[in-house]
Amino acid sequence: MKYSILYKTEEAENVRDIIYDLSVDRSIANISQDSRRNEYFCGILARPLTKRENIEYRREILSDFLTIPGLLEASKTVFNRYDKLKGDWLELKGTGDRRSGDNSSEVMLEYIYSSLKVTALFPKTIMSFFSTVNELLLKYDIKSEGLCAIRDYSGEMIKNESLNEIVRIASLFMYNTPKEYDFELVCRLSDTLEVEASEICDVTKRTKSKGNILTNLVKRRKKDDTRADNTDVESREDALFILGEALHQIDSFLEDITDNIYTTFYGIARELDFYEVSCRYVQFIEDKLSVCCYAELGDDPKISGLYDILLASEGKEDLQPNDFSFEGAVGALIKGKNNTGKTTFLRSLGTAQLLTQAGLPIPAKKAVLPIYEAIFTHFSSAEEDFRVGDDAGRFEGEVRIMAQIIDSLAPRSLVLLNETFQTTAYDEGSRGMSAILKVLIKTNCRFVFVTHLLDLFDMLDEKVIKLESASGDNPFTIKHI
Repeated sequence: MKYSILYKTEEAENVRDIIYDLSVDRSIANISQDSRRNEYFCGILARPLTKRENIEYRREILSDFLTIPGLLEASKTVFNRYDKLKGDWLELKGTGDRRSGDNSSEVMLEYIYSSLKVTALFPKTIMSFFSTVNELLLKYDIKSEGLCAIRDYSGEMIKNESLNEIVRIASLFMYNTPKEYDFELVCRLSDTLEVEASEICDVTKRTKSKGNILTNLVKRRKKDDTRADNTDVESREDALFILGEALHQIDSFLEDITDNIYTTFYGIARELDFYEVSCRYVQFIEDKLSVCCYAELGDDPKISGLYDILLASEGKEDLQPNDFSFEGAVGALIKGKNNTGKTTFLRSLGTAQLLTQAGLPIPAKKAVLPIYEAIFTHFSSAEEDFRVGDDAGRFEGEVRIMAQIIDSLAPRSLVLLNETFQTTAYDEGSRGMSAILKVLIKTNCRFVFVTHLLDLFDMLDEKVIKLESASGDNPFTIKHI
């Protein structure tokens, strides 16, 4: 079993190239100066959750980290150490490489036992981490299902009889050498009385009155008997080989089972990076904008008092919030003069939806937002070069992108378009976009389109609301036409 603090249940891979269009990467870079964690955070945002239980799961965990001082930092310390365990393990394994060129049974036994001693360290180490994790999470008044599950599982593993038996077996091989133990082996013989397999059934610390497997299996001959000397050497080699094979089996068994147990919590340290950046983001919008709310998950989208994170993160003052509702429609057209906030408004809508489907609060007073199966964006700008590596013209490239969006539409999709087809002739662009938007309407996908193609406002009447960015005394606000 593997635990995650990002996902309660498995999500289908749903990566969308929307972070750049919505300038989320720029916003987060302004809020958090940790580029490595920011990149991971944006990578998680680019995979919008589509299951309500996963969104609520993240919200609960984030709430614990936000409301319990010290919990996040303490969790990072513990789980960062946990994630380093395997690297330490492999490094120690690497230092035990046997000498090349000597394949004698004695050298092989020494190598195998050296590997086993390293492997034997980790069951006890992992057990100690279960204790540490359990004590840590018992220390705080956590409420989230995800953190409580980790706490409870750790407690169960501490009491697990099978795991404690594995720790006991491993502890037998943590110190000393094979010569300091008595081994009892069971061997399986072939029809020709050759050893096919061997298995250790008991290990005890050697006492002076008892010999180990080497002395028990090898009967010393007189030194003047050459044949006896040869038999002695061969018997000793056979005994060493049989013991080495049996110890190798134990090494492999302990390594496999320890690795399986280890994966239970491996990766949580990385997932905590998401929550660290999330906490910075929440703290920022609360301090800067004094608004922060979780959107209610519902099918009738509406937002009141929504701010744009990018402008806020760039230090802009006197920001204007906006309200929005589809009002029963499936699409919205927005027009307006340049530099009146159309793109800002569209970006804020898309970012709010993305944050909601990442299990995060949004910079708004109140909101109801759906869970979309897919989110698509296309933000065009006459002042910027088209995508690097695109050898087609801007218009042809935009046509191709729109075709890809249409081909990828899920039953419940949100499409955000900014000035698409802006560089073509008005008539050509209007006809083309009209056909595309009618496809979106027929498939019941929601869309918001910021455009200069004014003919569209007459071509599309059914199921489309029409908005305009205000200018003059109240710029950067959106109103009905």
